[in-house]
Amino acid sequence: MYLDLAVDFAQEDVKGYAEIMVIVASADGTLVKEELAIIEALMGRCMMHPEMRVDVRNLLEKPPSLELVLSKLNPVVLKIALRDAILVAAVDGEYDSSEISAIKTIAKAAGVQEKELSSLFEWVKTGWEWHNESFEFLGLV
Repeated sequence: MYLDLAVDFAQEDVKGYAEIMVIVASADGTLVKEELAIIEALMGRCMMHPEMRVDVRNLLEKPPSLELVLSKLNPVVLKIALRDAILVAAVDGEYDSSEISAIKTIAKAAGVQEKELSSLFEWVKTGWEWHNESFEFLGLV
């Protein structure tokens, strides 16, 4: 996973960011291995402390309130969380209506308009297509 602005987040922001990932992943009531794997990767990318990762994993069974988490985070963290929440929602191959609802709530809190949100969804789609091309290059599909 690449490094970006998330590597510079304060630890309390990292926790809120990760909580948003958990909320989105669990929004449809089902956690799949792909969602768990991307959450772990995103926590690693943020350089999240191992003990804090345990705390976040424990939230998988009972995620916190999205509104409460959103209220604690600044706009930069919210925007990066929005981008990555779309990745988490897409990783299992489909967007559930509850995931879309959570994503729209995050977008509103971050001050992201519909046009920018659509661009993020397109970016994720293009990114997955780009990633999956590697399997073709390697003869794995």
